[in-house]
Amino acid sequence: MYKMYENKISARQLRRMIFIETFGAGALSIPAFACYKEQNGFCSLIFYGVFLAGTIAFFIIFSGKISEENFENRKMGKTGLARDANINVSKMKTRLKSINFPEVLPQPIKIVYMIRFFINAVALFYFFGKTIQTVYMPESSFLFIIFPAAILLCYSLYTTLQKRARFLEIIFPWIITTYFIAVILSFIGIEKAMQIGNAGELWQGILSDNIFRSMGNGYLMLLCSSPIEFLLFLRPAAEERGTETKNRKVEDKNNKEGKNNREGKDDKAIRDIITAIAGAILCNVLFCFLSVRTLGPTLTSQSEWPVIKMMQLIRMPGGFLERFDILPIIFWILCMMAVLSGYLYYGWSIFQTRSGGCLKNFLGITFVCLVLLTCVVEKHTLLWTFYLKYKAFVDFPLSLILPLVVWLFKRQKDFNYQEKTKEKTQKDKEGRKNIAKYKEDKKTEENSVAKYKEDKEVKENSIVKYRNNKQVKYFAGITLLIFLPILFSLTGCQRLTDVEEKNYILSMYVDYSSDEENAYQFWIARANLSEMEGQSDEIPCQITKIEARNLQQLKEKYLETVPGKTEWNHIYTIFLGSGIASNKAACTHLLKEWDNEWQKSPNVLLALCPENPKELYKIKNIPAGAAGQEINLLAEQNKEKYSGQICETPIDYLRAKQQKEDKITLYRVTIENGNLKIMTDEL
Repeated sequence: MYKMYENKISARQLRRMIFIETFGAGALSIPAFACYKEQNGFCSLIFYGVFLAGTIAFFIIFSGKISEENFENRKMGKTGLARDANINVSKMKTRLKSINFPEVLPQPIKIVYMIRFFINAVALFYFFGKTIQTVYMPESSFLFIIFPAAILLCYSLYTTLQKRARFLEIIFPWIITTYFIAVILSFIGIEKAMQIGNAGELWQGILSDNIFRSMGNGYLMLLCSSPIEFLLFLRPAAEERGTETKNRKVEDKNNKEGKNNREGKDDKAIRDIITAIAGAILCNVLFCFLSVRTLGPTLTSQSEWPVIKMMQLIRMPGGFLERFDILPIIFWILCMMAVLSGYLYYGWSIFQTRSGGCLKNFLGITFVCLVLLTCVVEKHTLLWTFYLKYKAFVDFPLSLILPLVVWLFKRQKDFNYQEKTKEKTQKDKEGRKNIAKYKEDKKTEENSVAKYKEDKEVKENSIVKYRNNKQVKYFAGITLLIFLPILFSLTGCQRLTDVEEKNYILSMYVDYSSDEENAYQFWIARANLSEMEGQSDEIPCQITKIEARNLQQLKEKYLETVPGKTEWNHIYTIFLGSGIASNKAACTHLLKEWDNEWQKSPNVLLALCPENPKELYKIKNIPAGAAGQEINLLAEQNKEKYSGQICETPIDYLRAKQQKEDKITLYRVTIENGNLKIMTDEL
C-alpha cells in the first residue's frame, strides 16, 4: 500500500515545491535581467508575468491531457485483460492511479529529456559554485566548494518523490522566513537611500522603455524560471493520500462519484499551482523594486547578483549583523539545491523507466561526471557562454515542443491500438472454435511449465548476481577510501590562513597625478596586529605607499610588498586627495573598479581630504592611528546635522553620476589644532 504512494504528493506539497523551484532558479539574478540594457525593469516584469502565465497554462493543459488520456486508455485495455485473466478489476484501477509522466514517454523522447536535464544540472551547479566562490570564498578551491554539494545532490537520485516532497516541505518555512527578513531589513536599513518617486515618474519610465527590448528582458527572466517544466511530473502526482479500502468502496459504489472526486482534487492542484506562481512573481517584483530603487537601473544591470549587492549596503547601528548579504544567499542556496536535485531526480526517474531499474551503481558514475564536468566548465568559460545561448534558443523551446510531440504520439498510438482491438475482437467472435480453445489451453499449460523452469533459472541467477554485486560494492568502497584523501589534498582546504597572517586594511588615501605613468598614488593603512596585543582602546596602523594604474595593479604590488592575505571588507574610509577630486573621470573610474570587486566593502565611507596623507595619519585621536575609523565615527555622529543628498559610499557616488547630477556632495576632512574635523563639500 505504501509503495503505491511513493510517487504521489499532496496539493500542499505541490504548491510549495513549485514555489521553491520557480523562485529559487534565479532569485538573485532576475533583477539584473529585468534591467538589462539599462532599462528600469518594471516593463520587463510585466512581460515576464505574461510569459510565465502562458507557459504555466501550457504545461497545466498538456500535463492533464497526457495523464488523462493515458489513464482512460490503459484502464480500458487493462480491464479487458483483467476480465480474461480473472484479475480483480478494483486492484487494477487503483494501480493505474500511480501513472507518472516518465512512464508515457517514447524512448527517443526519454533520451532527449535525460540529456537536457543533465546539461542543465551541470550548468546550474557551475553557476552555484561560481557564485559562492566569487562573493564569499575567492581563496578557496572551486572543487572544495562543490564537492560536499555534489554528494547531497547525488543522494537525491535514489529517493522517492514523496520523500523529496516532504524534504522541500520542511525547508519551505526557512526559505520564506529568510526571504521576508531580508526584504524587511532592506526597507529599514536603506530607507533614506531609496528613491521612491511618484506614480507619474514611474509610468513615464515604463513608457520610455523599448517594447522589444523589454520583451527580450522578460524572456531572459522566464529562463530563470525554467524548472516550471517539472509540472509535467508533479501535477499527475498530486493526489490526496487515502486508504485502499476507502478507495475501493468509492469506486465500487459509484464510478461517477469517484470521477468527480478526482476532478475536484485536480482543480485544487491547479489552484495551488497558480497560487505558487503568483507568490514567486510577487517575490521577484519585490526584489526588482528594491534593487532598482537602491542601486539604480544601470548598476542593477551591471551586477550579476544585484540582490547581494543591495543587502551589502545595509548599515545598522552598533555593528549589528554586518553581513546582511548572508540572508539572501541562505535561501538561494536552499532553493538552488532543490532545483538541482530536481533535474537529477527526474532524469534518473526517466532512466529507470527506460532501463528497467538496472545499474544500481549509477550513483558513483553520476557523482564523478557531475564534479568533473563542472570543473571543465569552470576552466573553460566559453562553455558557459555557449550554454546561455543554448538555453535561450534550444533548451527552452524544446521544453514546449516535447510535451506536444508526446501528446500527438499518444493520440496516434491510442487510436491505432483501439482499431487493432476492434479488429481482433471481431475475428475472435467469428473464428473461435473448440479445437482452437483446446490448443490454446494446451499451449498455456506448456508455457506454464516453461515459465516455472525459467523462474527457477532466474532465481539462481539472482543469487549469483547478488554475490557479484556484493563484491563490486566492496571494491567500490575500498576505491572510495583511497580516492577521498587524494581529492581532499586537491581541494586546498588544508591550506588555511591564521589571523596573524592577514592584513586588515582600515583606510586608504588616494591621489591622482596626470604627469606620472602610475597615475594613482595610494597610502594603505593596515592594522598592526603585533603591536595591538595588550591595547584595548587603540588600533596602531602601518602605512604603505604604492603607485599603480588601477586597483588590480595595486593589489599585485601590495602583495609583493606586504605578504599575507589582504582583508578589504574591514576598511572604514577612502580619503580622496585634491588631485583625484579635481579629475572626476579618474575618480569615477576608480570607484567603478572598486564597486565591481566583491571582496571590497561597498559600505566604505568616501571623504574629501586636501590635507597631506603624512599629516593625516599622524593625528593621534581615538583610536590612535586609525584615522579612517575615526572619520567614519564622526560621520555617524553628524549624520542628522548633514542630512541630505550626501554621497557616503561609492555606489551613492556612481548613482549620482548616472543620474547626471550637477553637484555631488561628499564629506570633507580637515585638520584643526591637531584634531580631525568633518564638514560637507561639493565635488
